[in-house]
Amino acid sequence: MLRQRLISGLILSIGLVSLILFLPKDYLIYFMALLTAISLWEFLSLRFSAIISIILICCCLVLFYLSQFLWLNKIFLGLNVLTYVGLFFLILSFPVSKPLIQRNSFWLISGVFIHVGFFSSLYFLINQEDLLLGFGMEMGGRTLLLLIILISVLMDSIAYFGGKKYGNTKLLPNVSPNKTFEGFILAIIITPLVVLLITGGFVEKGFYKFIILILIASFTSVIGDATISLFKRVAEVKDTGNLIPGHGGLLDRMDSHIATIPMFLFILFLM
Repeated sequence: MLRQRLISGLILSIGLVSLILFLPKDYLIYFMALLTAISLWEFLSLRFSAIISIILICCCLVLFYLSQFLWLNKIFLGLNVLTYVGLFFLILSFPVSKPLIQRNSFWLISGVFIHVGFFSSLYFLINQEDLLLGFGMEMGGRTLLLLIILISVLMDSIAYFGGKKYGNTKLLPNVSPNKTFEGFILAIIITPLVVLLITGGFVEKGFYKFIILILIASFTSVIGDATISLFKRVAEVKDTGNLIPGHGGLLDRMDSHIATIPMFLFILFLM
């Protein structure tokens, strides 16, 4: 299983990086819309019938289209962040929060807000240049997108392998029993260090703000992962699908990115 997981992850990584770097802008946006729609489908299918899920996704495609308007884009981004803030407290209070999460209306609103906000952040990144000028860095939206994805990948990988080797204390036993406190600590320390080694030489000002930005993004990655684990726990399923060998569904692979990318942009705007 581990070997299959690593092979699938490597193929996905090479393919995604290539598409982000070289696919023409319009086609990349369509591709990201497709990925987001598939992820939303997997999320909604845990609770709703196929017909209802299809109708809801069609409605969300309209919201995807509206994200091209900057003021709506920022609203969608904000709704994503607010949703994850609320879900963070529900994660901590689970299983007390289970009756609320089981409500169809709550399930629908959560799924729509996090996915529409996620696509809005992708749309913004793909269409922007020099987003880190405030730190003295000239970095295009696509490069920044890869950097944020790297944060999520590092957090997930380091926490997984670190937890396997050193983990003894459960981090979120009621939501995700496989996550350990030791794995989390290793990840939250090593991930920012690796990112700073890659980018630190280009940061000409606001270095400490940049560190805070990386730390918040790293922590948000864990929340994104735990959020989907929370909904899977309520739905009583192990994976959201079987699209990716060794990983489960697309949502199982994207869970941390769906939270981290919008939060990174949100904090960047505040700074």
